[in-house]
Amino acid sequence: MKKCIRLFILLISGFVFAQKPSEIPGDTGKVELTETSDIIIYILIPIIIIILYFVWKKRKKNGSE
Repeated sequence: MKKCIRLFILLISGFVFAQKPSEIPGDTGKVELTETSDIIIYILIPIIIIILYFVWKKRKKNGSE
């Protein structure tokens, strides 16, 4: 039983170490909303997601009544 536990710990530690990122980017600073892609990513997509959530919630509520 002890051999199985040791083998399990050895295998798990190998998987955990393999998942460790080698390079983590540093702080990139403030978000500049001068580019179109930044506006789409940080403003339009969250607004669309919020709108779709409320539409989905309204349809779900109307369907259950």
